[in-house]
Amino acid sequence: MIIHQSNAQSQERPTVAVVGGGVSGLICARRLSHQGVNVTLFEAEPSLGGAIRTRFFAGHHIDLGAEAVHVSAPGMKELISELGLSEKLISSNQGSSWLWTRRGLRRLPAGVGPSGPRRLRPVLTSGVMSMRGLIRAGLEPLIPRRALVGDIGVGVYVSQRFGRQVVERFVDPILGSLHAGNVHKLSLRAITPELATIADTGSSVMMSRRGQKSGPPLSFATWPGGLSTLVNQILIDADVDVRTSTSVESVRKLINGRYQIAEINGNIIEVDAVVLAVPARVAANLIRSLSQNAAHILEKIRFASVATVLVAYPLEVATELRALKATGLLVPSTGGRLLKAATFLTTKWSHFADPQFFLMRLSSGRVDEREIEKLEDAELVARLHNDLVDATGINAEPIEYFVQRWPDAMPQLEIGHLELVVNARNELENYPGVLLAGASYDGLGIAACLRSGERAAALCRSLIKK
Repeated sequence: MIIHQSNAQSQERPTVAVVGGGVSGLICARRLSHQGVNVTLFEAEPSLGGAIRTRFFAGHHIDLGAEAVHVSAPGMKELISELGLSEKLISSNQGSSWLWTRRGLRRLPAGVGPSGPRRLRPVLTSGVMSMRGLIRAGLEPLIPRRALVGDIGVGVYVSQRFGRQVVERFVDPILGSLHAGNVHKLSLRAITPELATIADTGSSVMMSRRGQKSGPPLSFATWPGGLSTLVNQILIDADVDVRTSTSVESVRKLINGRYQIAEINGNIIEVDAVVLAVPARVAANLIRSLSQNAAHILEKIRFASVATVLVAYPLEVATELRALKATGLLVPSTGGRLLKAATFLTTKWSHFADPQFFLMRLSSGRVDEREIEKLEDAELVARLHNDLVDATGINAEPIEYFVQRWPDAMPQLEIGHLELVVNARNELENYPGVLLAGASYDGLGIAACLRSGERAAALCRSLIKK
């Protein structure tokens, strides 16, 4: 057993352990380090980044997890500038995605997002919905309404307001694919806070949105070397003791009010506070000795296993297809397909132009589905390719492929999620200095993880000062 001792100078500075090297943990460690805190960051994997992982495939750096940053999201542009990464940023090409419907491929109408339509006119001309479904959606302002009490599934609420078809043909393939979840169980308050605000007032969704700007444009971007560029830069000017390939076994509170962090290899350090920037199931195991109640609460958060498959098709075959002129494809969960979504990388990103290959990312896996876990890599690729053939008509086999599996990686922010997280954090108030950060608690996406890590750093610093 090794106990790490700090030198005399560093003993005068507060010490914090950050467990988890994803975006939330990295930004938390950066902020604390810049505020004069001694930070030790633990990451069980050999490399940092969490859901950000870049692979060199078919001559290009392609991301296997998160694909892009939303530059207009709160705090993202400022961080990119702070890290000196603005000049090399690459924006995605303009274009639209396909929806795979019973009537074949249809363009995703303008103004339609994860929570349903903002404008009805593009939906009317899209050919996605039946006349009966269109009439029902158009009646939304006339549907009786009352203020929402508690939480509800996004799909349930949107169905109440716009009808079942809007959920099946828009919300499910967009929001359901993004979260690998069941839209009828995903929390309205946690997933779509804008809709929750409207629901709380008992207003019409369409009338509430009338005259409003749709918010900042969805400006997605990346770097030539992929999103790992962001990961590699966050700690570049921070004084952080980074320990990769290092799993934490336990977190215990000491008599002196500090915390003991025990690595699986037997090493031990003492710190003033600990930030658990890890999935809820991992955090539950680490805090069990502190609070059985908090651990039990976190264990209620469910996860979905997903897989990302990179494929390279012959360029001459792919460029002949009209379907591949779009930037991607979204597939409803009701279609009985293994394919959940596809991104046509060569069309979407200028830096993926290639004289030989047409590059794609194929996604599979949803909550409560375990089929992908039973398939070998070659079988999974074959199944996804067959779905792609049916959707686009591509008539060539992949020249090259790579499969990245993400077991139990997608937290499901289901009905009551916000209350659940509040309760878990309240239980941990008896252990000041033990904080939760990351997608399991505060939402999916790089921007959400960034805000979660910033919040944890600010709370941690304020607790240490007390």
